[in-house]
Amino acid sequence: MKENTAFTTSAAVTIERTAVFFYFKIMEIFDVPGLTLRHELKAGDLGRLIEFSGIYGHSDFDYPIAFEGYVAETFAEFVIDPKPLNRLWMVEDEQGLVGTIGVVDRGDTAQLRWFSVRPDWRENNLGKFLFGAAMEYIQENDFQKAWLSTFSESEIAIALYKRRGFRIMVETDVEIGGKNYHEIVMEKSFLT
Repeated sequence: MKENTAFTTSAAVTIERTAVFFYFKIMEIFDVPGLTLRHELKAGDLGRLIEFSGIYGHSDFDYPIAFEGYVAETFAEFVIDPKPLNRLWMVEDEQGLVGTIGVVDRGDTAQLRWFSVRPDWRENNLGKFLFGAAMEYIQENDFQKAWLSTFSESEIAIALYKRRGFRIMVETDVEIGGKNYHEIVMEKSFLT
């Protein structure tokens, strides 16, 4: 990766495509040939992030165009009303975005948002890396709990959330663009 060039290999985990992810407690070191990881937004990123969510929301779950509007609202809040511990992970290759996840600072609670991985990278542990990095960030910053919302169609993601200790708190039916979906809100407490 271009972000960090000096590192040791004490925490290396090899994955497919001969890529190596390095993750240390204090700083992230991500070294995968052809991929970059960044946290700072640049001009044009919001449009690309919304497009990324819209394309894969539609192709994976048949979400209507109104879903992109909803995602646009959530990114607008993230940028217009930034909080001290907001954090975004964007992984890119030469074709564009490969994976994303965000943490939104809600006081003593962290909200996980925008977790998505491009289909050609879903079998390479990139989603596990992103989710793990976000969870470690949440714990390092002493949030008392984390929550997220998803739709019942996201069965693979829901299974990951459950394996990571999230439990279902609320289930409700919602309408997006004239279509009905079953929304699931999940939460994990870090209080002992």
